[in-house]
Order: sequence, then C-alpha cells, then structure tokens
Amino acid sequence: MNIKNIALVLLLALAFGAGGYWLGTKRAGEDSLRTNRASTTGYSSPARTVDYRRVVITLKEQLKGTPEDWAIYARLGDIYFGMRRFEEAIEYYKKAIELNPDDVDTYNDLGLSNHYIGKSLEGLKYIEEGIKRNPYYHRIWLTKGFILAYGLGRKDEAEKAWQMALKLDPEGQVGKAAKAYLEEFSKK
Repeated sequence: MNIKNIALVLLLALAFGAGGYWLGTKRAGEDSLRTNRASTTGYSSPARTVDYRRVVITLKEQLKGTPEDWAIYARLGDIYFGMRRFEEAIEYYKKAIELNPDDVDTYNDLGLSNHYIGKSLEGLKYIEEGIKRNPYYHRIWLTKGFILAYGLGRKDEAEKAWQMALKLDPEGQVGKAAKAYLEEFSKK
C-alpha cells in the first residue's frame, strides 16, 4: 500500500471516529467500509494535517482540465464524505456514476451518504444497483447490512448481507467487520 492510500485510510478512519460506523470500525481495527481510493492531490502524508479546503481546490482545478474524469468526482465525494458533508458528497458521487456507471465503490459510498442524511431507503436503492453491477464486491454487502440494520431495522436481511460479505472476504477487514456485526446482532 502506498503512502497516498495510507493517508486516505487514516483520514477516513479519523472522520468515522465520531460517526455512525464507530461500532464496526472499532471492532475491525480500522475503517472497513470505505474505499482506499488513491488521492492525487499531493496532500497525503500521514504525518501532515489535511487541509480539506486546499484538497478540494486542487481537485476542482484538476476537474477544469478534465471535466469528464469520473475519478476526480469520486475523490471529491470522498473528501466531502470525510468532512461529513454528505449532501455535497452525494452530488459528486452522482456525477461520478453518471460518467462511470460501473464504479460499484461509488454506488457503495452514495448509498452510505444517503443513509447518513436520513435517506436510508434511497441509499439502499444505490446499494442494490451496485450489487446488480458487481455482486462480488464485498464492501457493498457490508454496507447493505449496515443500512438494513441501523437505518431500516431489518435485522434478518442485514444478517444475510453480512453473511455474504463474510463469505466474499473471510480473512479481510470487510469479513472481520461483517463477523463482528453478526456476533453483535446474535446477542440481541
């Protein structure tokens, strides 16, 4: 894993520390529901405090030169997600999907963003669309379970989604998080 990916993971893990994922990510040891999209902003040293404003400005400048670059829209969505500005994240994720409708990771993030603004049912629609496009993407199953359990109170369906995530990634962070959720819900 390169330094940029490590920095993005650290940034996202910090952002989630105060958020709704603290249950799953604490047990998994790190943020297990977000992507490791590489940043090309130059502001990615793990020892450096991230200046979100500068990162956004840099990405928006890059967008001026390549307005059809879906990955920049996705990264902007990730930055706004990390800042817990989910409505702005949604805007950028939707544009990323418009430009690259096969980017399942962005469907995952778009669904999660909708969940965080109280639109869990709408978020689940994006999750389902992502699953149609790639049913083997383990993170989206973890997110589906999270939204079903915590947003919609549909425990049985959530457990099935987490079982699928565990099946697809039994030894990885996603699988570990799915297992932790399953253990938590088996006690209820």
